[in-house]
Amino acid sequence: MMQPFALGGKDEAKNYDPSVKYPSSLQNYLIDTGKEVILVDTGMPKETKDTPPNDKTQVYMGERVKDYVSAFEALGYKKEQVTKILVTHKHPDHTGELRSFPNAKVYISPEDADALKRIFSTRK
Repeated sequence: MMQPFALGGKDEAKNYDPSVKYPSSLQNYLIDTGKEVILVDTGMPKETKDTPPNDKTQVYMGERVKDYVSAFEALGYKKEQVTKILVTHKHPDHTGELRSFPNAKVYISPEDADALKRIFSTRK
């Protein structure tokens, strides 16, 4: 990711060096307690298109190896086994596949829940 994005981009542009790029990663976790299967975030929506890298992209997501649900199932789990999903924040790279886990109770901050309700209530 480019320096302004990595550091929050809240300062004036003159305070950032656009040539500075930081490696990063998107973290999602599966916790199997033996009694429950819990996810922390659910990755990007499956239909998100890969984007080619270019020098002006704030964040380059890399090449997709597998979509989130396929990677989850490749571990030997079924979507119906997930009992809880802990959402760190509402960005689509963390909530993109919430819809794929029908038995999961979703835990999210009240502020993010309200924001998501507004987003989904406007879709037809």
